[in-house]
Amino acid sequence: MASFIPQVKQQHLTEAPRAFAWGGRLKVTLLMERRDDRLELHCRRLMPGMELSVREGAEGYAVRMEHVLAGDSGGQSSFETGVKEQSALDRFISVGGMDAIKGKPEGYILQVGEDAIGIQSQDAAGLFYGLQTLRQLVEQHRDIPAVTIVDWPDTAIRCMNYDLRQTYSKPERLEAYLAEFARYKTNAVLIEYEDKFPFAAYPELVHPKHALSREQFERLKLAAHEHFIEIIPLQQSFGHLEYVLRHDSYKHLRETEKSIGEICPSQEESYQLITGLLEEMIASHPESRYIHLGCDEVYSLCECDACRERYEGVRERAFIAFLNRLIAFTAERGKTPIFWHDMLDKCPEEELRHLDKRSVAMIWIYNGRNIDSDVSTLTEKFRRLGIRVMGAPAVRSFDWAEHQNYPVIVNRVDNLLQWAATSEKLELDCVVATNWTGPFSLGVPYGVFETTWYPMLLHADLAWNRRSDADTFIDRFLHQFHGIRPEVGHGKLGNYRIEDYYDIIWKLTDEVKLNRDYAELIAIMRDYEVATDKSRAIHKYLYRLELFPGDAAERRSLLNNYQRNRRKRDNVRPRMQAALERYQPEDMAAHFVLSRFYLHDYLERTIYREIGMNLEE
Repeated sequence: MASFIPQVKQQHLTEAPRAFAWGGRLKVTLLMERRDDRLELHCRRLMPGMELSVREGAEGYAVRMEHVLAGDSGGQSSFETGVKEQSALDRFISVGGMDAIKGKPEGYILQVGEDAIGIQSQDAAGLFYGLQTLRQLVEQHRDIPAVTIVDWPDTAIRCMNYDLRQTYSKPERLEAYLAEFARYKTNAVLIEYEDKFPFAAYPELVHPKHALSREQFERLKLAAHEHFIEIIPLQQSFGHLEYVLRHDSYKHLRETEKSIGEICPSQEESYQLITGLLEEMIASHPESRYIHLGCDEVYSLCECDACRERYEGVRERAFIAFLNRLIAFTAERGKTPIFWHDMLDKCPEEELRHLDKRSVAMIWIYNGRNIDSDVSTLTEKFRRLGIRVMGAPAVRSFDWAEHQNYPVIVNRVDNLLQWAATSEKLELDCVVATNWTGPFSLGVPYGVFETTWYPMLLHADLAWNRRSDADTFIDRFLHQFHGIRPEVGHGKLGNYRIEDYYDIIWKLTDEVKLNRDYAELIAIMRDYEVATDKSRAIHKYLYRLELFPGDAAERRSLLNNYQRNRRKRDNVRPRMQAALERYQPEDMAAHFVLSRFYLHDYLERTIYREIGMNLEE
């Protein structure tokens, strides 16, 4: 059977004389309770050249596909001519009709017979997700076996993350990736634009080279809508405002001179600035139900004299007072405000009781073995006071390693699996896979977006189906994302497990049939790591010149290590630059490459030259 991502809830193979042969002329009937042009668009994309009939006024949403027989004029089929469209669908679907997904928004039923394929849902999004499952079937089986699939999501808001603060993909790729998210049944994306947002009222905050143009921004929104994805904008409002407070014109709003990313809540001008940014962000996202206020890691709270006096030195009091003003501002404009939980992690209940209940706390915990205990305690704390909770694991985060190149997958898999179990227990209706490009906008980039598809799709798998079989995920991913069947992968490499993806994909590049460029990028990043491995880096051996000054054997040993290391680095650098330019603007790719090679370049100019290392000797 197909390697589904996300893994479907129920599938039943049924007996049929033959499979449904995909291809040829298809007659397609699309029934909609209310017209949604997106469904027609996606039907045409999945089945180009089909004969499509669209009917409105049905009960729910459904699509039926059948072959156009010789001599068929393409007129109405018996499926279309029933007195009541829904009753015709109920006869076609043999597992109880809509009852199987009743009360399950975005659920669908897909049935493949020898002569027809039908998909049925209560809502437009559910029919869209049924089409995505059919797409996966079609891509893996030209002759589709007779099967009935009943499927629905466990999590209402299944969210990915664009972090545009450091390095990010070209705008056209950001658009294209939304389609990929939707393919795997993701329905939201949290976007932290920072200085890449095309602010009209604050042009001084717009990045001079890499900000989205207004046209690019509008296309991004259109692509999200087209694929049933809600954009949740993230506008930092308290901390992580380096891109604002670095400017001399806003420097006076810092909590202290040293706190370059944290704004002072006691200054009225701070509130005017932040609400000005929020106003523009809200107006630019009219279809978004939420706006994320950020508000994490505000480390310098109550350090200025004004805040210490006004809030009596109580950090949580200062935080809640300013946050409440932002919540009120946002809620009054029809949006539900979200904030990161960490500044209220240990907040006394007598202070937390003052928090505006119109807000949502998003709990982010990225490491540790006690996600269930930690998240449950925090969730109970917030819910007891009437505050809704959302969750945020990470598909890439700090992980004590700024030069990651690709995620620290052992940590990420563990975090995602723990969060899936905890989300089910706590019935969280929103889980975001945070995907950070760096610790903050002035930091070192962790890695590039394109190396994170593996944990992102694990999140998609678990957000839709919290009980998905994690043991089979790597096989399903390799099959679905790279076109490598399990028998091929295991036949070449033997045994491997869910956390082994980055260790094995570079060994399977000859077998990769899909998304080969991502596999090649990971292979290049691995070559970089081999070339700069700490155990081989020459600067780790330099102390021996102090121990054995003038010793020819010591110098020869150092020179051997230097030459081996240098040649490997010289080989990988242009390959890394060229690979990154597929995804990023040239200068942004160069920024990432420089972040990886700077130390080695610096040592070349200084200490290596000083001790006479060279490639010729």
